[in-house]
This record gives sequence, structure tokens and C-alpha cells, in this order.
Amino acid sequence: MAQVGISEFTFGFGFLSEQTRRHWANLRVAPILPSLQQEQHEGWDAHLPLVATDYYYQFKLSDYLERSNSKYIAEGIYNGPYYRFAFHRRNQNQQHQRLKLHATRNANTYYVAPEFHSMAAFNSAFLSQQLLQRSRLIPLRDCKHVNDGEQHYITFQHGSSLWRFHSESDEHDSSINGEALAGFYTRGKDQFRELNKEFASELFDKASETAKSALTEERKRKEKPRRKKSDLDENEIDETKDIELLQFDPKRHEQNVVLKRTSQVLSVFFGLTLVLVGPED
Repeated sequence: MAQVGISEFTFGFGFLSEQTRRHWANLRVAPILPSLQQEQHEGWDAHLPLVATDYYYQFKLSDYLERSNSKYIAEGIYNGPYYRFAFHRRNQNQQHQRLKLHATRNANTYYVAPEFHSMAAFNSAFLSQQLLQRSRLIPLRDCKHVNDGEQHYITFQHGSSLWRFHSESDEHDSSINGEALAGFYTRGKDQFRELNKEFASELFDKASETAKSALTEERKRKEKPRRKKSDLDENEIDETKDIELLQFDPKRHEQNVVLKRTSQVLSVFFGLTLVLVGPED
């Protein structure tokens, strides 16, 4: 098994950076990152499209399995090498549960994973601006719900849009190769709307309400008695800080501040990056 020697952040940066540099039929791609202090002072919002729609990406890293005794080759599911990325098992696969909830309210929510298996391949693809065609997007809406502590995976093969959700093998034909993003974004142009304060506020409200719904469901599952703050464990203290992030009135702030706070909520609660796509003019 080969593992990519990069971080999810590095892969995500390369993926988003290549999109912003490309010109696809006058499309503009504008990632809204959770830490924008410097950009905020430099007028980063001037680079936003005038009309746009919203996409949400969570970046994963892939393993590359090619030996005959690799699980899904040995079981006959694949007849050759395949890529695999794993879910985070913590708290009954909490991250995936949150992402599934987000996808029910935001259809354009995707796992994004690399289709290469070495640092050298990443560097080559990044420098030659071919990283997109070596990336795979998996729609969360097609993934199964899980509510257990088992290890689950998604697998796929180079050159095929098919992908499988495991532990039980569940096949789909809905993945998107990064090179096809131009057409994918263009087909979504009927969702474009004016990117203004109202739209930004709606994005925050939607992210905030989804985060609150996730927290409510998680509390119900835990069914723990209420305790004073000094007795909270580390996870519950983190949750208290997360709730403070939601205490924000978008009506009292400018558009760029609202977008920044929205990206922070998405990052903290879901591990997602918000990307706004619209025409360049």
C-alpha cells in the first residue's frame, strides 16, 4: 500500500489554487477560506464574482493498493489497483454524519480525493497545473448514512467514474473527475444568483442551522446529564467554544465579514471549504 506524503491541507490548497488560476468559459472560482485577516485588509472580496452559486468540499487523502492480497482485489471487487480513502471513526463516524446532514441541505457537497500516490506525482501535477485531472469528487448525497464506530472507506479506480462505499460494497457511477469541473460548473449556472449581503447572510444562516441541528442530534445520542462547565470533558469544552462561533448576527456585518464567519463555521463543524463559482464578468 502506498500513501501520499502530503497533508489534506496541502492537497486542498493545490486543488483550489489551480481552479482559481484557470479560465473556463469565463468562469471565476473563489474559495472562501476560514482565515482571511490579511486578505480582508487587502480587499480580497473584490475578486468575488458578481453572481455565484455555492459548493462545499472536504479534502481527503488516498491510499493506493495494488497487491493481489489487497482486500478488494482479493475479494474480486477490483481486478487491479485502486484508490481508497478512510472516514474518521471518532464518535461513531461523527464527521461523516455531519457531512451527510449538510448534504441534505446543500446538494453540492463533495469529498475530494487525489488520484495519485506519491509526493513526486503531486509535485509534478501541481507544477504542470494538472492536479485537477488527478482528483476525484464524490457526492455526499450518494454516500450511505453510518452510525457506528466501524471503519468505512470509499474506493475508486483510475479512469472510471464508478466508486464504492464500504464496509458493505455499494457501487455508484456519480463521481466527477476534476478535469470535468468546467462543464460541471457551467451546467450549474441556472443556480447562479446575485452575490450580495442577502446571499451571504443566507449562506451563514444555512450553515449555522445545520451545525445546530448536528449538535442537537449528537446530544440526544449521548444522553448525558447536564453538568457545570468546570466538570466538562475536553470534547464538551470544545463544543462550548464552537457554539460561541454560531453567536453571530449577519445583519450587523458587511458581506465579507459574513462570508468569513460562514467559512469558519463550515470548517469547524464540517471540515468543509466553501467555494463560490460564477461568471468572470
